[in-house]
Amino acid sequence: MHAVVKERRAPGLTLATVPKPSPGPGEVLIAVRHAGMCGTDLHIADWDPWAQGRIHPPLIVGHEFAGEVAAVGDGVAEIRPGQSVTAEGHIVCGHCLQCRTGNSHICRRTQIIGVDRNGAFAEYVVMPATNVLPLEGIPTDIGAIMDPMGNAFHAVLTAEIPGSIVFVVGCGPIGCFAVGVARAAGAAKVIASDINPKRLALAARMGAHVTIDAGREDVARRVHEETSGEGADVVCEMSGVPSALHQALAAVRMGGRVQLLGIPTSEVPIDFATEIIFKGLTLYGVIGRKMYETWHQMRRYLGAGLFDPRPVITHRFPLARIDDAIAAIRSGDAGKIILEIA
Repeated sequence: MHAVVKERRAPGLTLATVPKPSPGPGEVLIAVRHAGMCGTDLHIADWDPWAQGRIHPPLIVGHEFAGEVAAVGDGVAEIRPGQSVTAEGHIVCGHCLQCRTGNSHICRRTQIIGVDRNGAFAEYVVMPATNVLPLEGIPTDIGAIMDPMGNAFHAVLTAEIPGSIVFVVGCGPIGCFAVGVARAAGAAKVIASDINPKRLALAARMGAHVTIDAGREDVARRVHEETSGEGADVVCEMSGVPSALHQALAAVRMGGRVQLLGIPTSEVPIDFATEIIFKGLTLYGVIGRKMYETWHQMRRYLGAGLFDPRPVITHRFPLARIDDAIAAIRSGDAGKIILEIA
């Protein structure tokens, strides 16, 4: 089969012919129809310090996908060939304290497809049956981006949203999804900030009532002006940029909540006394999707027509144009990029 492979410890990705996998006991073979591209794939392609410390070539990359069940292994009864499915890309142990207390999204033994084991930028991928989720009528191009969409659902819906003022910091694809989720969940006002006008336009299309150009405006002051001087009830920090983290802490109201999904590239000095403690803030670290609560929430929102992610999709490429897809991510102007595989 054809697959996008990180062949060696150097920059670049290769479209290669590799053996087609077969499902073992408890596993499902999925014919991939669509896959979503992510900043992680760019890190791997560029072979940056994170990739150098984490990735062990050769490796099929890609962790966002959807397709059709081609075959199932022994012991798999609940999934049948021909079903349209997606899958949770974090494969967890099921035995640690976190897994056994309903927190498997922070399993300390997590393996991620396309990072720690072969991924989904390929014609076929094998997944544990426990990770496979029927799409129930959701198209596979939408199913392929439920992984990053789920990060946004997790970030937003673990806060009290109905009637709240929500401020989304950073309007990359997940930030734009967060805007739409907040609107769908009943936020009274959604404010979004970024330095990229194209991303702010996407946030507006996803339902932001107010957009703030962080490169031109005093972000915290604007948020306070939009909230009668109080600050936002909930802030979702989606960028990981140090200045944006400080803006998030400055823009949230006293006693408010900050959802932290963006990952800084280095340490960020924080004045804990004035920025957090004296404001009585609650901080929540967001990683992945709650397994499997977040997935059920997504299917219900999508199935009911409450949330439409399609405005965030800006580019589609066949698998053979992986270099063009990487270039589109690198440009900084893309929203979500879809690979069309079959």
